[in-house]
Amino acid sequence: MFSGAVLAQGVTNSQLFRDLGRKFGGTGPAGRTNVGGLITQVIEILLLVSGGLAVVFLIIGGIQYVLSRGNEEAATAAKKTMTAAVFGLVIIIMAYAIVFIVAETLIKGSGGLGI
Repeated sequence: MFSGAVLAQGVTNSQLFRDLGRKFGGTGPAGRTNVGGLITQVIEILLLVSGGLAVVFLIIGGIQYVLSRGNEEAATAAKKTMTAAVFGLVIIIMAYAIVFIVAETLIKGSGGLGI
């Protein structure tokens, strides 16, 4: 199902690998990036994956809520799932911001947010 949606948008495997190569800053996983930059990129990718999982859990909680059909216990469980997913997204967004600021300040030597 997912592969059909990806192919319908014209994304090929080679394009996906080129985008990943650009994300790492070179042709291979290490490319021209130093160790600190590589660690930062890996952390950013893990945060993006975890953000995607949080969105999936938010969708699952919404589906559970719709399918509860007035059952209070199922509705409460669905609300807890959605609440946890939203809190997870907030934490992931804050972690991403912290990693970005630290990486810009310590590794790249700039002033963080451009200040």
